[in-house]
Amino acid sequence: MKRKNSLVFKSSIMLAVLFFLLESVLTMISQSQMKSQHMEELSNMEWMLNSIIVQDIPSIEKAKSLLGSGDEMKDEHIQQVQNKLDSMNDNQIIANSYLYMPDMDTSGGSPKLKLILGNQEMYKSGLNPGSVYEAKGAFADALKEMEKSGYATSKVYTDDYGKWVSIVSSLKDSSGKTVAIFGVDYNYSKIADKQSSIVVKTSIIGSIIVLAFILIVVFMVRITLRPITRLSQLSIKVAEGDLSVEAPVKNKDEVGVLSANFNTMIGNIRHLIHNVQLTSDKVTHSSKALAASADQTSSATEEITRAIQEVAQGSETQLQSAVESQIAMEEMTVGIQRIAEYSSLLSEHAHEVAQKAETGNQVVQQSVQEMQGIHTSVSDTVNVLKELEERSHEIEEIVGIISNIAGQTNLLALNASIEAARVGEQGRGFAVVAQEVRKLAELSGQSSERISVMLSEISSYVNRASTAMNASMNQVVQGSASVQQAGAAFGEIVTSLQSVNEQVHEVSASAEQMSAGSEQVAASLDELARIGRSASGHSQSVAASSEEQMASMQEIASSAAMLQSMADDLEKEVRKFKLKA
Repeated sequence: MKRKNSLVFKSSIMLAVLFFLLESVLTMISQSQMKSQHMEELSNMEWMLNSIIVQDIPSIEKAKSLLGSGDEMKDEHIQQVQNKLDSMNDNQIIANSYLYMPDMDTSGGSPKLKLILGNQEMYKSGLNPGSVYEAKGAFADALKEMEKSGYATSKVYTDDYGKWVSIVSSLKDSSGKTVAIFGVDYNYSKIADKQSSIVVKTSIIGSIIVLAFILIVVFMVRITLRPITRLSQLSIKVAEGDLSVEAPVKNKDEVGVLSANFNTMIGNIRHLIHNVQLTSDKVTHSSKALAASADQTSSATEEITRAIQEVAQGSETQLQSAVESQIAMEEMTVGIQRIAEYSSLLSEHAHEVAQKAETGNQVVQQSVQEMQGIHTSVSDTVNVLKELEERSHEIEEIVGIISNIAGQTNLLALNASIEAARVGEQGRGFAVVAQEVRKLAELSGQSSERISVMLSEISSYVNRASTAMNASMNQVVQGSASVQQAGAAFGEIVTSLQSVNEQVHEVSASAEQMSAGSEQVAASLDELARIGRSASGHSQSVAASSEEQMASMQEIASSAAMLQSMADDLEKEVRKFKLKA
């Protein structure tokens, strides 16, 4: 099967077919030329015989005059013409030679000729001098052609006696008058046999020559295609991955150029595969390094995410503490406002008492009642101051919690900055957020410190007010006893009331200052709550961003693993090629 598909086999078959076609065409051409040559020889022969017979025109005229008398053969000259016609049969291809009267009877459609003289073969067939012969077919056509041109060769025709070719021509005297029709019948069967014999011999010789040419060409093709066969074997090795082969270049013809080009192509492929191997190794190492970096970055991102989540939780705790502090400060502000109101009322009552004390003893009973009222108001004031002191302590505790939250937030922001710096370029966003969180923590700490200072001042004022109110309480008790004991001590009561009035003014001023301080603390707590909400929002955004980055890093790690797998596959495929022997 492989042999049938080879180029040598196909070329041999093609050459054999072409050579045999060429031989057939040449044989046909040769046969046609041979036929034409034979026809030309027959025409020349007939023309030569015509030249011989034309010399006997007088004898032919005499034979025409004696035709039908039976004495024409007795004449010596006519006998010589007869001998010439008989001698023409010595040529094997001439079957009949004859002379017909020039006048043809065409009344029946076919020309009818009267025989003047003929060879013995015609006489034996029943045609004697004076007999009428009816021409038919190709012979009749030749006679018609002869009437026009004076000479005609019939086509090959067949009758009961065989296959013939007839050549007829007119015999003319010196004046140009047609004396007779001279004709020769050639036995075409013998001519055809001779031609067939020559064609067979020519075909045999041609076949031998063709076979010799085919063998020579096949041998030359095999020699020519031998390097191509070698190239085919080498190409199979190249297809199997062996790039160390090299085709021998011995000639400078087309096959040599093909071998040189084949070697150049293998060299280029070898260089390409070598570069691909180097690139594959680099890609493998890079993919492994990328995978390790992706794992490390993913771990760092997870740590940052946990830290940011802790910061977010701390911010939420700070926000809740700030809200609670704001509520406490609002309650403290309400209490301080009540103290201010009570202090204002106490100042008014003390002023009235002083006026009434100056009017005399007649209003002592009324003063006693008012002193009782003062005793009640002072008691309420003392209770309010105690409650204010307790609220101050609670606010101090809340401020301590806020300070701790601010410190923890600052610490978390510092850790986030460190982790972002470790990540590098990808953590710049986290560094910015961590810096903002640290600023918020520092601002919260500063606000807490301000609140602590203000609470210290409020506590001092509360202590002073409490001391003054206790003293007022004692003085009120003493004044009440003195009023009840006697009006002699009324002057002391007026003095005490003046002192009380001053102290009440001082308490009122302190209460107003405490109210302003509490409003400032409330505003600071509002700002702290707003900062806490902002920090919580930023922390949640940072947490979401860190989660997205962690997902991206996981995708990068997956892509790096896929790249490493592809690089390994590429390296396996490239290793199939053999670059060196």
